[in-house]
Amino acid sequence: MRLVNKTRYAILGVLFEEPATGYEIKSLMGRSTVYFWRESDSTIYPMLKVLAREGKVLSEIAYVGKKKKEVFSITEAGREEFRAWLDAPTSEETPRNEFLLKLFFVTNRKEMLRLFRERLEKVEKIHEEYKKIEERLGGIADSPRKMVRLKALRYGLALLESEIQWLNDGKDK
Repeated sequence: MRLVNKTRYAILGVLFEEPATGYEIKSLMGRSTVYFWRESDSTIYPMLKVLAREGKVLSEIAYVGKKKKEVFSITEAGREEFRAWLDAPTSEETPRNEFLLKLFFVTNRKEMLRLFRERLEKVEKIHEEYKKIEERLGGIADSPRKMVRLKALRYGLALLESEIQWLNDGKDK
């Protein structure tokens, strides 16, 4: 089975809601999906060109004053591909976690505890960020989208809380 670059679905998902420039797509992802799905300029802009060539998105030049912007919108073919991807089973994932890789190779308790302290600081910081996002989402009017985004966020919070507990327990053993 051929591997499909999932960047296309991240972009189609953003454009499913409304047209956007490449910069707006990157900015939205930087405030939302970055916590579980990172994309960079070097992946977003080339994929927009691929999607345009495939007829999945259209681009239109718009002017704001004298500034030229390329605005992308999803086509019906793009909507169909995105819906098919949403309906398909989720593929296998191979997580990449540098902390676990280092932990696998440490050779003594002192190194292990240093890794635990370092990781705990990072995880607690991310947990605080997620709680702030949860507060902001709480202030938004109720909608199906809000409910789903809160579900995704709370999944992340549960994972972080579990990891914090595991790291704290591991320091004592």
